[in-house]
Amino acid sequence: MDEHPVIRFTNELMVVTDLDQAAAGAFVRSVYQEGVHEGEQRVISELHRRDREVAELEARLAALRGEPPEEAPG
Repeated sequence: MDEHPVIRFTNELMVVTDLDQAAAGAFVRSVYQEGVHEGEQRVISELHRRDREVAELEARLAALRGEPPEEAPG
């Protein structure tokens, strides 16, 4: 089984700096968690964009079929 990236990068950071394991680990964990959060925000934004695009395409299709427009949920 491969090492978790936090462990691997902590060990690598300790090699290239004079940080101890606790300090290197804390830094790497904070960077890792920030990356996870950023990735989650990008996924959420992309899902919202796709939801809007699907709704627009469904409205266009309904118009082409001559169906009355749906009311927005509110």
